[in-house]
Amino acid sequence: STTGSQAAVIAACKTTGSPGGGLCAMWVSMVFNNAGFAYAGGNANDMYNAWCDYSDRSMLKTGMVVAVSTHPHTSAGRIYGHIGMYVGDGTVMDNIGYIRSISLDEWIAYYGETVPVRWGWLNGIVLE
Repeated sequence: STTGSQAAVIAACKTTGSPGGGLCAMWVSMVFNNAGFAYAGGNANDMYNAWCDYSDRSMLKTGMVVAVSTHPHTSAGRIYGHIGMYVGDGTVMDNIGYIRSISLDEWIAYYGETVPVRWGWLNGIVLE
């Protein structure tokens, strides 16, 4: 079950609108800000390198960010990567110009072609 800060982040995922196409990391920062945490800032590449330490699925927890530092599908993606939020039940939410829900398996298959998909706690804040 999801309670406390994890529940606040999931609720914010569902109520935070898209800031626009190509702004996946801005959306993630807005979600955390709307859930009561400091605005993270940076792009997906920055967040991947700073906070995403795990690729073992047993370490994946609700409320973690899921990211790649680069992917081959868009010019911005090659430079900045892509990031979304793991909302539990095998589902990632992300901003691709609109907010969508996609299965973790599909997300990994699509974005994980160049570098390993990794996950971790944004700003190092472990949600409870």
